[in-house]
Amino acid sequence: VCSNEQDPGIEAEPAEPRQQFYTDMSCPVCLQQAVLPVETNCGHLFCGSCIIAYWRYGTWFGAISCPICRQMVTLLFPLFREQVSPQQVQDGTAEPLLVLRDLSDYNRRFSGQPRSLMDRLRDVPTLLRHLFREMFSVGGLFWMFRIRVLLCLIGALTYLISPLDFIPEALFGLLGFLDDFFIILLLFIYISIMYREVVTQRLAG
Repeated sequence: VCSNEQDPGIEAEPAEPRQQFYTDMSCPVCLQQAVLPVETNCGHLFCGSCIIAYWRYGTWFGAISCPICRQMVTLLFPLFREQVSPQQVQDGTAEPLLVLRDLSDYNRRFSGQPRSLMDRLRDVPTLLRHLFREMFSVGGLFWMFRIRVLLCLIGALTYLISPLDFIPEALFGLLGFLDDFFIILLLFIYISIMYREVVTQRLAG
């Protein structure tokens, strides 16, 4: 049974920049204000304990389907920061740490699940939103990854402004923009795949 009642001895400090995207912070499972909120790769918000309970008491050996849109959930983003006392950590009663451990377990199991191209495309908006928010924040992403993303963007921009095209716009008009659109789409998918791996490894660490 899922409960969104938080231990009064635990203060979970919300990661404000991540939560500003939401106008409604309610959890559709328990119908209460989301506690230790978690976002799925399809962009829906739940209590951390609710979505973990939904997984454990449902398809424990497989990835769950989102209760809202039924898309396969292959990545869970924590939207909270934990602040717990050393005694709670020692006793194993620090709920934010327990939720983070379960999220790490889930992501490690299912983040690499084979998925269709359409599923990858559906993931792109949520993954890119988290990525670009972290790109311009202190901490978060390590610098080598930021440099890789910037190099990808610079390469795509160079291709867009270059007169060399697979389908020249001068000859084919609007059809000439199809190759530009395709290149940008592939770039976004590639960056989202890289970021997915970073999130999974970071939670596992």
